[in-house]
Amino acid sequence: MAERRPTMRELIQRRRRFVGRRQEMAAFRENFAVPPEDAAHHFLFHVRGDAGVGKTTLLRQLENTAREHRALTASVDESVNSVPEVMAAISAQFAQAGHPLKSFDKLLATYRQRRHEADAAAQQPAPQPSEGAAGGQQPSASSAFAVRAGLAGLGMVPGVGAFAGAAEPDRVAQAADRARARLSARLRSHDDVDLVISPLDALTPAFLRDVGEVAASVPWMAWFFDTYERTGPLLDRWLRDVMFEGRYGSLPANAVVTLAGQGTLAPRCWADYADLVVDLPLVPFTEAEARQLLTAKGVDDEQVIEVVLRLTGGLPVLVSMLAEARPTTPEAVGDPSGTAVERFLKWVSDETHRSVALAAALPRRLDEDVFAAAVGDEAAGLYGWLRSLPFVADNSGRCRYHEVVRTAMLRLRRNQSPQTWRARHLRLADAFAGWRRQIEESLEGDEKWRHERWLDCRLEEAYHRLCAVPEEALRDELRAYVRAYLSWAPESWERRWKRMLVEAGQDTGSEAVRVWGERLLAQSSMRDLARVMTLLIDEVGTDDQARAVAFAVRGLVHANLRELEAALADAERALELDADCDRAHAVRGEVYRHMESYDRAVESYDRALRVDSDYAWLLARRGEAYALLGRFEEALADLGRSFELSDGHGQAVSTRALVHYALGDYDRALADFTRALEIRPEWPWAHQHRAKVHRLLGRHEESLADAERAIELGADYAAFDHVQALRLLERFDEALIAADRYLASHPDDKMMLAERGEMYRMTDRVEEALADFNRVLEMDPSDAFALDSRGLIHEDAGRPDEALADFGAAIGHEPRYFYALAHRGTLHLRLGDDEAALADLDRALAIHPDRPSVLWARAECHRRAGRRAEALADLERAWALNGDDLELAFAYAVLVSQVAGLAEARERWTAFEGMLAENGDEWDTETVVAATVISRAALGDRAGAERSLAELSATRPCWETVDEAVGDLDDLAQCPDVDPTLLAALRAPLAELRTSLEHGEHGRTALG
Repeated sequence: MAERRPTMRELIQRRRRFVGRRQEMAAFRENFAVPPEDAAHHFLFHVRGDAGVGKTTLLRQLENTAREHRALTASVDESVNSVPEVMAAISAQFAQAGHPLKSFDKLLATYRQRRHEADAAAQQPAPQPSEGAAGGQQPSASSAFAVRAGLAGLGMVPGVGAFAGAAEPDRVAQAADRARARLSARLRSHDDVDLVISPLDALTPAFLRDVGEVAASVPWMAWFFDTYERTGPLLDRWLRDVMFEGRYGSLPANAVVTLAGQGTLAPRCWADYADLVVDLPLVPFTEAEARQLLTAKGVDDEQVIEVVLRLTGGLPVLVSMLAEARPTTPEAVGDPSGTAVERFLKWVSDETHRSVALAAALPRRLDEDVFAAAVGDEAAGLYGWLRSLPFVADNSGRCRYHEVVRTAMLRLRRNQSPQTWRARHLRLADAFAGWRRQIEESLEGDEKWRHERWLDCRLEEAYHRLCAVPEEALRDELRAYVRAYLSWAPESWERRWKRMLVEAGQDTGSEAVRVWGERLLAQSSMRDLARVMTLLIDEVGTDDQARAVAFAVRGLVHANLRELEAALADAERALELDADCDRAHAVRGEVYRHMESYDRAVESYDRALRVDSDYAWLLARRGEAYALLGRFEEALADLGRSFELSDGHGQAVSTRALVHYALGDYDRALADFTRALEIRPEWPWAHQHRAKVHRLLGRHEESLADAERAIELGADYAAFDHVQALRLLERFDEALIAADRYLASHPDDKMMLAERGEMYRMTDRVEEALADFNRVLEMDPSDAFALDSRGLIHEDAGRPDEALADFGAAIGHEPRYFYALAHRGTLHLRLGDDEAALADLDRALAIHPDRPSVLWARAECHRRAGRRAEALADLERAWALNGDDLELAFAYAVLVSQVAGLAEARERWTAFEGMLAENGDEWDTETVVAATVISRAALGDRAGAERSLAELSATRPCWETVDEAVGDLDDLAQCPDVDPTLLAALRAPLAELRTSLEHGEHGRTALG
């Protein structure tokens, strides 16, 4: 069925509903005739102009136009205070229109519940009450302060507004760690933590998926954002991302977005997309438009029209309001010299109604209760009449005056009767205070800081007191800001509070109040925060506790900026004012920590922790100081306690990981680094350090993955770990390419030069390896790694004296350098200096007692000296650590045979042959056969040993293989229960084969 076309009368009525702005309306209307695929179609409109110019009215008409084109619409104004609220508002309006966003709504409900739990996690109950802004029991200031810093740094829940925009990236990152760990302890899963920590990352994709499904079922979708000058700072980036950058997904192509605000769009956000924005600047009505509106309202007397034009200047809101009165004579319009308000209310003949209209302008928002408090019980019944006035916007029972009208009325009331102005505002403040106290009766402890209605009452109470007694109330509010809001108030509420200061200053004509609001809103750096605290120190007057907090906060800023003398001076001044100011003690601890005076740092942290023993941030800091002092047990206790508390954070667990790392407890270090990365998945430092731990645990693939991830996240300092992991995986070509690339931009990085030299050494590129090691040693003659590796090159080249000199130099510079001790020990062993070898190997194993190769070497020292029991103990330990090594298994079986006898060693030889059958491809054929000769002999299998001997002879073995087999038979001859005839029958042909090979009569030499 064809769609019914509107009649002429319907079209005329539509046109007369709205006068003027035909060009803007046409541009918007015509856009619906252009398909989204057409380059001429527009996705974003921006209506802008001064207050009263008709932006909101035009926006309503544009929404009507969109509906006429069967668009599903939603509108949002400044009543929203976060992006999740925006999405919730759009979803609610879509649901009312029969298009619910079901998946999003479900996730939103989960978010709100988890957000409530997160808010609860952000508060720490204290046993004693403190003097907060609103009275009642408050959380511990120190605990809450630390938590708030974490949550605000995430842009999450209640926060220190002063810190939210001022923190340095590292501080914000640490704050994020604290919050994430805290929530991990409280919430059900990591998904829940992510939902609260990064709500936009979780909610927006779900929102856009549902929006996309709905958009597929309607011709158009239109969103409208009014008063964007206020909501823009909250919504700019998100809206840009969903419209143009695809960070969370994308809006469907049939969506049209319209913004309406007083100024231009922020260039820092929208400059790259300016060509995609249809700019609709509004100016006051032309004379023709104003005349059209007046005529439409029945005002057609030329003299009346001229007076209205002169009085209003064409401002649409004023033209509309005067037109509503339908004046028939110039005198009915009002005296041109009168106030604007008198003219607006000229047609209201009843004095009570006039008084009510003026009194109701005082509150920023109206509902029936606020209206009654503003006008008195005797006039409370006029609320319905007030809502019908043309300059009052009604929204589901709550309403507000048009900004232009309210501003004029406020000015009139303030100037006409200052005492009445003061009394009315105080009455409203008292009313909000009473409602606030009623709410508190049903709340426990600190719950009020999470109760939206309580927060609203607190905000409006402050507004009206500031309007009534600006100087006195300003000081009270600034004290509350330092002592309470800075620690406990939700960040979104704190931002509203700062905006409220600006409005109160403007409405009451108090420059001081307005300037403070603008100053606090403008904070964007640590320096700004320090300047604000400096001003607050003087502004809060005689409140010593508030001044102490201000000094402490400024001190913390100085400490973060490494201005240690200034930070220490601020901490000392704070403590003069309040000896129990834990934040001041904490700042002093931070200063001493930065100064590397760790004992004094611990003392200061101790003092702070006496005030609040569960101040988890401080416990983590003290734990770090203990670790730097080498007091590892105390460090682990503090760090563990910090993490156990709901205020524990990634910094605590990562510091604990470093302590475990320093103690050589790599399994626990790995677990802690992994936990830190669960809290903060994109932490390059933790990825890099976990790569090191994986390497030390022999998990080279995992080490490589972590190093690569760290580099992806911008940590070029992880390049060394990346190259090292590739080397250990024997991916030498890739490793050398990565090392060359890094050294091209960091030519003097001696660690990377040494690492590249090591790879050259391992791939037999000896000259290049020596060049790199020599270059490192030119820069740092004490580099133990380079000395040790160069020593290995000398050893392999048959220069033992030079090798010993390099190993000795490495040990001289680093007496506990394990590798140089192990390498020198094994070289001494090879050279026959068993006493020197044993001394080095003992020192090496004292450092790392679980290295199989070094245990094996020391076992050989003991065996040569006849200390077979000690040798067996070392080999047993080596075998337990590395039971997959064929050579170690062979040596272990031989030694067990010598110590306990062949009968007792039978199990070891059987196990060796099983390994040989399974992993024999690790050896060449002749070595496998030679080993089988020995194992068969040890097991008493003469026939099998002889068959293997014949097979060995047929393989044309090298001399060294046969010589080793002869030596192994000689070792078996030392076993207490050996059959000498069997060994003799095998040794003779082996010795003959060795002799023939030695004289070149048969086979080949080791050199081939």
